[in-house]
Amino acid sequence: MKIKTAKKKILRKISYINLYQPGLFQDLMNNTTDVIYFKDKEGRLILVNSAHAKCLGLTPEQVVGKTDFDIFGRERAKKMIEDDLRVIKTGKPIIDKVERGTRADGVDNYVSTTKVPRYDKKGNIIGLIGITRDITKRMQLERLKNEKARIEKKLEALQELNKLKSEFISIVSHELRTPLAIVKEAVHLISDEVPGPINLKQRGVLEKAHSNIQRLKKLIDDLLDISRIEGARLKLHYSLVNLNDLLDESDDFFKNSAREKGVDLSYSLPKKQANIFIDAERINQVISNLINNAIKFTEQGGKIRVEVKVMENKVRVGVIDTGIGISRQDLSKLFHKFTQVSENAEAQRQGLGLGIYIAKELIEMHGGEIWVESKFGVGSKFYFTLPRFYSKNLLDKHVREQLNGLLSTGVSVYLINVLIVNFTRLRKQLRLKPLKFFEELKHLINQIVVNFKTAHKEKPQVLLVNMENAEISLLFPRASEKEATRLCTLVKDEVNKFLKENKIDGIFVNLAVLSYSPQGEPMTSKELLANFNIKKLYIGSEVRRHKRISYSCEIEILHEGGKKESAQTVDISIGGICFMSREPLETDSRIRIKMKLPEEVKSLVMQGRIAWIKNIIEDLTGKRAIKYKIGLEFTALEGKTKRILSRFLKYISIK
Repeated sequence: MKIKTAKKKILRKISYINLYQPGLFQDLMNNTTDVIYFKDKEGRLILVNSAHAKCLGLTPEQVVGKTDFDIFGRERAKKMIEDDLRVIKTGKPIIDKVERGTRADGVDNYVSTTKVPRYDKKGNIIGLIGITRDITKRMQLERLKNEKARIEKKLEALQELNKLKSEFISIVSHELRTPLAIVKEAVHLISDEVPGPINLKQRGVLEKAHSNIQRLKKLIDDLLDISRIEGARLKLHYSLVNLNDLLDESDDFFKNSAREKGVDLSYSLPKKQANIFIDAERINQVISNLINNAIKFTEQGGKIRVEVKVMENKVRVGVIDTGIGISRQDLSKLFHKFTQVSENAEAQRQGLGLGIYIAKELIEMHGGEIWVESKFGVGSKFYFTLPRFYSKNLLDKHVREQLNGLLSTGVSVYLINVLIVNFTRLRKQLRLKPLKFFEELKHLINQIVVNFKTAHKEKPQVLLVNMENAEISLLFPRASEKEATRLCTLVKDEVNKFLKENKIDGIFVNLAVLSYSPQGEPMTSKELLANFNIKKLYIGSEVRRHKRISYSCEIEILHEGGKKESAQTVDISIGGICFMSREPLETDSRIRIKMKLPEEVKSLVMQGRIAWIKNIIEDLTGKRAIKYKIGLEFTALEGKTKRILSRFLKYISIK
C-alpha cells in the first residue's frame, strides 16, 4: 500500500512539473528528440512537443485536439487506443514497449513507447503522458549482435569439423604409410632379385609399380603436411643456407626429368651468394613443386627457366615456363586446396591439387610472398620471395656452426645487424677518415655490449665486423623480445648521438624489425615456429632501404602502346613507390607512372621496374575481389624530377 502511495506521489509530481518548473519543462519539450505528448481521458491530444509534430509533418498547434484516429490508420490507431485505455483504467504504466512503426516520411522504423497515467490534485486519473523514442539503430545493433553470435557459432562448428577432418586425414595418412613402406620394400627386393631372378617383362611391371608407389607416397606426404599446417603443428628447422647450392643439388634430377619430356630446363643464378636462414628441406619442397608443375604443363619443345634474383631485402625465385598457361578467371583459385585448374585429364590424375597450396603456406610461414602471372596458351611465371637476413656477407664456417648450433638446441637467438648503406657516398660527408670512423663506430658498439645489463649471464656479443661492406653484427642468445628491442634502441640512440658529435647531417638511422613472432606468444600456422629473430639497423643517407612514407593519392599508370589505368598509392620513397591496382602487372616489366603533387603545375612522370607483386583478396558484399599490391623501383629518377620529389617527401615527412 505504501509503495502504491509513493508511486502516485511521483506521478503526481510529473503531472505538475509544468506548474512548478515551467522553464525546465519548456526546455524539455522544445529540445528533446523524443516524442512527448499529453492526452485526456477521451484520447484527445492536449499538448505535444515539437518532435512529435515534426514526425507527423505538422505544427504542434495543428496536432492539439486530434485523436489517434485523426492521424493514423484505423488498425494502428485502434492498437494505440487500447494501450491508452489500459493505462487510464488500471493506473498501471506501460514501460518501453517496442513496436514497429512508419514515420511521416514513409520510412519504417522501430520505437520504444512509455505511457504513464496523469493525475489531478485529488489523485484521480485525468489522462496520460506518453514518450516515444526511435530505437531503430538499437534494434539494428541487436540484430547484428544476434547475427554475429549465429555466425560465430556456425564458425565454431565448422572449425570443429575442420579439426576432425584434419585429424582424420592425419590418422589415415599415418596408417597408410606403414603398409606402403612394406610394399615399397617388397618391390625393391624383387627388383634387386633377392628372392630370385626376374625377366625383362617382370622388371617393367615392377618399375610401373614403383612409380605408382612414389606417386602414392607423395599424396600421403601432402595430406600429412596439410593436417600439420592446419593444426599449427608444422615446425620449421632453420639453418643458414646458400640458395645457389640448394638449387645446384637437384638441377641434374630436374633437367633429366624435363629432357625425358623434350623440354629445355635452364637455371639463371646470381654471381653473388644468396645466404639466407631457411628450412632447406621445405624450400626445396616448394621449388620441386613449382618445377614439377612447370614440366607437367609444358609441351614438348617448350622451355623452363629457374631464376634467382638477390634484391636489397629479399631473395626472389622465379620458375618461368612456356606451357599451356592459366586463364585469368582461374588465377584467383590457384592457391586453394584441392584445386586443379587444368582441363588436361592426364595432369588431373597425377595429383590432388595440393602442391601449390602447400607451397603458398610454406612460403608465408617463412615470412615471404608467392604469386603467379600467366596467360592462357602462352605460359606461366611463378615467383616467391624470402626475407634476406644477411645483406652482403658470406659467414665463415665458425659463425655458421655457432648459429646453427644454437638453433638446434632450441635457444632463443636474436641477430642484430648494423649496416651502413651506401658507405661510399657517406665517406664524402665524413670529417673523420673512413677507417677511423668505422673503428670508432665499432668501439662504440663494443662499449654498448660490454655495459648492457641482461636478466641472465649471457650478454650480446659482436659476431662479425666487416669494414669493406660496412657491417657489424651482434649475436644475442637467450634474449627476450623486450631485451632485444632495448638493445636496438640503445644502439640506435648512441649511433645518432655519435653522428651528431661528428657533425654528420642528413644521415638516416632506421630500425627495421623482420616479421618474426616474439617468444612466448601463441603461434598459428601463418607464423614462424622458430627461435630465430632478426633486427636490422640501417645507417645511411638513402634507403629503400629509402625511408618509406605512407601517402595515399591517385596515380596514372602509362603502359607501352598508350594504354592507361589508375591506381592508389600506399607509400612512397625516393627509391620507389608501392601502390594498389585492380590489374596484375608483370614482374620486371618497365612502366611509367604519372603523379600529381600538391602545388605543382605539372604532374611528375617517373619510370620504374615492377619488383614484386602481392595478391590481396577482399570480400565485397559476399563477392571475392582481387587487388594487387605492387612494388615499383624507380629506374631513371634524376634532375628536376628527383629534386621535386625529394622536396615533396621532406614536406610530407614533417607534416
